Amino acid sequence: MLTTTGDENEPTPEPKPWPEAQAEIDDSPSIKRFDDDVDRPAIKLETRGLTQQSEFWKSRLIWAESVVAKLRNAGRHDLAEPLAHCHTEVMIAQCTNCAKVRRFYNRCELGHCAICQPRLSRERKQSVEWWTQQISQPKHVVLTVRNTAVLTKTYLHWFKSCWGKLRRSRFASSWNGGFYSIEITNEGKGWHVHLHALINAKWIDAIELSKRWAKLVGQDFAITKVKDVRQADYLREVTKYAVKGSELASWTGSDIAAYIEAMNGVRSFGVFGKLYAQRAEWRKFLDTLQAEKPACTCGCTTVKILSESEYAWDQETKAGHDKPFFQSSPASEPSWFN
Repeated sequence: MLTTTGDENEPTPEPKPWPEAQAEIDDSPSIKRFDDDVDRPAIKLETRGLTQQSEFWKSRLIWAESVVAKLRNAGRHDLAEPLAHCHTEVMIAQCTNCAKVRRFYNRCELGHCAICQPRLSRERKQSVEWWTQQISQPKHVVLTVRNTAVLTKTYLHWFKSCWGKLRRSRFASSWNGGFYSIEITNEGKGWHVHLHALINAKWIDAIELSKRWAKLVGQDFAITKVKDVRQADYLREVTKYAVKGSELASWTGSDIAAYIEAMNGVRSFGVFGKLYAQRAEWRKFLDTLQAEKPACTCGCTTVKILSESEYAWDQETKAGHDKPFFQSSPASEPSWFN
């Protein structure tokens, strides 16, 4: 027995043995976390290879400060302050074994924060690598639409609805599952919204895909791409956040505000097909990843946690401390030595 879809009036196959559903994924941290600004290993940048920690964070701080300044100049203090407050609260952790001291800074965990993005992106990539083990024939698909002069929440919902219709159509009946992410750019010629998807499928007809996607988005033609990526590094494209910190910092204050408001409550990352049923297992893996607590360089995993003033007082009165109060890192807190 065949049924028909309402959008294309085409017959669709019998229901498959896995849930034919799509889930928007919230991969934001479920615990309060801090960043260690000392002794991080070299961090790999996308276009500049390896760079030392100080140089890396210097550029990130410049982008973040630029975004905050532009939002304030545009009168959007409500959007600027959460970013301005990021990495301003300082905590001190002292190893109970070797007395090594580290300073840690609060995180806002916002996807458009240039300071928080690197860690969020790294964790998304690591968690998606877990999912890719379930995909035997990955195809990297890119779907684009013509630029729009105005970016709104309604426009993003429309874009995502077109993607949903494509995924549920007969054309995509052989797509056994996968995940996707939405990316947004603006180079002065309007907002360019496009989608990256990693799909488990033996074959995807690129020409037919372009025709069907164009029809769904109301265009005569649409630029799409299909690439077999069994031997390629595709994770960088499908796991990055909707906009890079460097690009956000290059926009005007009004454009930055428009982007933040449009993306508020709109998730840009999701799964479908066979991977849909594995959401809970993936979330458990991600929670473990985000709460990972590597030991201090001396091997100790317990710390004494203090504010800056408490640490200063502790140092001044150290001679009089017979039994300092030590506490283990709470299970719900991130590593103080990461």
